[in-house]
This record gives sequence, C-alpha cells and structure tokens, in this order.
Amino acid sequence: MHAYDFNIVVPNTKGSLATLAEEFGREKINIEGLCAVEHNGSVVFHMLTTDKVATTRAIAKVGYKVIRETEVIVERVENEPGMLGKVTRRLADAGINLTTVYLATDTRLVLGSENISALETAWKELAVVASR
Repeated sequence: MHAYDFNIVVPNTKGSLATLAEEFGREKINIEGLCAVEHNGSVVFHMLTTDKVATTRAIAKVGYKVIRETEVIVERVENEPGMLGKVTRRLADAGINLTTVYLATDTRLVLGSENISALETAWKELAVVASR
C-alpha cells in the first residue's frame, strides 16, 4: 500500500494532538500510523495517511507546519523477534537506504526511501519473507 508520512511540528502543549486528530476526524482522514517525539521544545508528529490532499489541508487549517512529506510503502509483517532485522538486512543488501521506518497499526511496517521505486522492487523480491 502507498501512503504518505507527514512530519509535522506542533507546540509541546496539552491538546496539540487532540486538535489535529479532531480535524482529521472532521475531514474523514484515517490515521494509519502515528509517532510523536519531543524535539527542542516542540513535538514532531509522524502522521501516516493515504489522502495527501486532505491531510495537507487539515494540517494547514489548524495552523501546524509540515516540515517533510514522504511517500512510503506500508506492508504487513509477522510480529516475531528478528523480523525487522531480516527485512532491513535484505533491503540493505539490495542497496536500499531507508529514510523512514516505523510500525503502524495492525503490525504494518512503514518504509520510506529516497528511491521509492527501488524500494518497491526490493520489497516485492523479499515479500515472501515478511508476509503473513
């Protein structure tokens, strides 16, 4: 599945996530994955969605800033020790430099690279190892 990882800078205050999540709800945007990390007094959200246009609009509407947007692939993987190592080793051996990696809902691995086409090709070659 193709999706978009939005890196969004928000104030490190109570309700920042609620404000954005409520707007996503009003816009009918499903959050496929989420990560939040405090950085230099602010918070950076990684928000994973499939609707690039609506997501961009919702983020702007609440006044937050997108610092990076990345097209990513989202693939199911087995939830077992060593799986991440197997997958990332094979991608590295195929010459893929991953720039975004995290887990999303339902044991799905989010992967981004400067060369999304090469990443997709490499994933197809190793999908048997990582699929359920």
